[in-house]
Amino acid sequence: MVVGKYSNVNGSRIYYEIDGTGVPLLLLHTAGTDGRVWRRMIENIPSGYMTIVPDLPGHGKSWPWANWRKARVDVRFYSDAISGLVKDLNLDRMVVLGCSIGADITLMLTTMIGERIEMAICAEGAGKTNTFVEQDILKTDPGNVERAFDFCGRGATKDSIEDLIWIRSSNNRDIYIGDLLAWNNFDIMDNLSSIKNRIMLLRGDDDPVVSETMLRDTSAKLKHSKFMTIPGFGHYPMIEKPAEFAKIVDSIIKTRD
Repeated sequence: MVVGKYSNVNGSRIYYEIDGTGVPLLLLHTAGTDGRVWRRMIENIPSGYMTIVPDLPGHGKSWPWANWRKARVDVRFYSDAISGLVKDLNLDRMVVLGCSIGADITLMLTTMIGERIEMAICAEGAGKTNTFVEQDILKTDPGNVERAFDFCGRGATKDSIEDLIWIRSSNNRDIYIGDLLAWNNFDIMDNLSSIKNRIMLLRGDDDPVVSETMLRDTSAKLKHSKFMTIPGFGHYPMIEKPAEFAKIVDSIIKTRD
């Protein structure tokens, strides 16, 4: 049974949902969306997992930070919030799976609370994600159908793309733009060599944002990492083909040793 709660973290009210029992699996959503992007994947994940799905500050049901209309935040800010939530819930030996900016946050978390993380899975993210022209970011429309199609893989269905557009459109545009700027400014390449955790880097071969070179460069800096290109997926694997992605994630976790 899904249970939704709030946690007061660093002055913010963070909403999260917990479902199931077993290996703690923390799921971190993409830019400008919320925890709902994981819904269909969670429905297909095998038993034996306790999924923890937060909405980042200012997303979904989580409250924003003070002066959020003017004050931009970065990946470190979001990582601090999630780190605080992890400590509040006393999570340990967990698997963290993040997608897009959620993958950037996942990498950052290994530098902050690595001792609590059994394994990190970074989907469609990298150690440096300066992939957009800033002026294009400032003109972003969350409901842009063409952009959604362009970023999704060839296996995405009409329903999955409509899910993405709906979730993104129901979140705040200014927050979405801020997320893209935070993504664009993210760079911890010089810190990757200090990470001790096992890390799996994933990239859909239809993703126009994250290149294989970005994954190779990131993996080369990490001590314990692998990277995998998954055919037929784009930038939103858990939305595009949730059942297939759930199998991939389950296999990665179960063969992590």
